[in-house]
Amino acid sequence: MQPRQRMAHPRQRGFVLVLGLWAAVIVLLLAGMLDSHVDARLEQARLIRLRIQDELDMLSTRNTLLYLLGTQRYTRAGLTTTAPGETQPDSTQDELRIDPIGGEIALDGSAYRGLGEVRFSLQDESGLIALNSESQVDLQRLLQVFDADEARVSRLLDALADYRDSNSLRRLDGAEAPEYAALSEPPPGNSALRSAVEITRVLGWREWLFARPGFRVHDWLSALRVAAFNPNVMPESLLAHLPGMDAEKAARIVALRREEPFRALPDFDMRTDVQLVWAEDQYRFFPSDTLQLRTWRQGASHANLLALQLTPLSQNGPWQITSSYRIRQGSQDDAHEAPSYLFSTRSMPAP
Repeated sequence: MQPRQRMAHPRQRGFVLVLGLWAAVIVLLLAGMLDSHVDARLEQARLIRLRIQDELDMLSTRNTLLYLLGTQRYTRAGLTTTAPGETQPDSTQDELRIDPIGGEIALDGSAYRGLGEVRFSLQDESGLIALNSESQVDLQRLLQVFDADEARVSRLLDALADYRDSNSLRRLDGAEAPEYAALSEPPPGNSALRSAVEITRVLGWREWLFARPGFRVHDWLSALRVAAFNPNVMPESLLAHLPGMDAEKAARIVALRREEPFRALPDFDMRTDVQLVWAEDQYRFFPSDTLQLRTWRQGASHANLLALQLTPLSQNGPWQITSSYRIRQGSQDDAHEAPSYLFSTRSMPAP
């Protein structure tokens, strides 16, 4: 006689069904969470990989330019970019040839494409306003374009002069250590500014600049000690803000120098028909040995800036870095193409 099989109560069967459904839901939730976690990790890894690649591209672009600065030469048009194996006529007299040969990288702050998404520019500092010059006339003229208050401009200039000099004597509208201490500010450096960004430490300048966002410290000012005017390398934005100039005149000067860089003052006067306020001995038409190298990622709000001095005869190397820092970077979407062999991984010569 077979034992009777006990039938499951309907309530028990319902409980098992609900339990199974809950288990399936939990499994699905765990699977979804795991899938989201994996996706997030993959996206994080992708962003890290892109950031590392950007850093490598930035470093490679910078090092390529430093190599060019140490091995190539200047013409009136900028830095030459002769390809490996390419020769120029009369190469033994290269150092005496200053006329453009084509393919130069301009030294007026124009943006160029580097490796990947990297952009770069070279700016000769002889095209900028010198903060450490004994004469403050050039800086005064530029300030007056942005501020008609002569007394306020005078205070800025005197504060800068007191910041630079080594004594503790205060100029009429200047500031020395007691004035800085009264405002809980660090004392003045009592030496030449090491970079343009240091101007924000001079009493009164930070507030003045904050109220005038159109004044472009990093694009217009330098820590040079000698005031000069080089129309072949001055940024277009600075040209447009010189006394007697405007955007149209500045654009015309830039177009003329791209077609044929200016040779001398008579050539500049004849071709531009622009009367500027610089003394004749301040004009320069050949690049100097001090410049700024900027690198940034396309669309980025900040750039890396290296201030350099070329020292081709020095035992310590063909160039010296005088300062390095990050700056805010405006839009530079209209980047020029650099010579293709410089930043092409396919055509880059093997080491």
